[in-house]
Amino acid sequence: MDIQRRDGREIMSEHDGTVQSMFFYKMEELREEVHGYLEFVNEFSIGEGVAIEPHSHDTDEFYFVLEGNGTMVIDGERAPFGPGELVRIRPNLIHSLEADQGVPMRCFCFAISYMPKDKVGFTAYPKDGEPHFVSTRYWD
Repeated sequence: MDIQRRDGREIMSEHDGTVQSMFFYKMEELREEVHGYLEFVNEFSIGEGVAIEPHSHDTDEFYFVLEGNGTMVIDGERAPFGPGELVRIRPNLIHSLEADQGVPMRCFCFAISYMPKDKVGFTAYPKDGEPHFVSTRYWD
């Protein structure tokens, strides 16, 4: 699982010393691997003890935890996930995020997509039912 932690990362001075940056991925590091478009950038929250339904999509998706703790589940692998950590979810891997009991989670998220306009969405894997495609073209 590709979880990047804030702890121990080098702080770099940029823009004539006006910005202090900490890179989870260095500039150009993913150029050869990620070829798509920025599908979305958002902040989301899930309630205490809540789990996002397992799903997959043709994107590189990144979650950064702002508040709360939980468990990230990617392709059956589970790992604790908390503030200051960034996870990269590679395309088409089934994934979910489960918030710990007693603590809601708030995350910053963005995705690089490879989907054509008529296939923007995800495949849901409900506990009681068959996998199915869900369109995320909310504006249609």
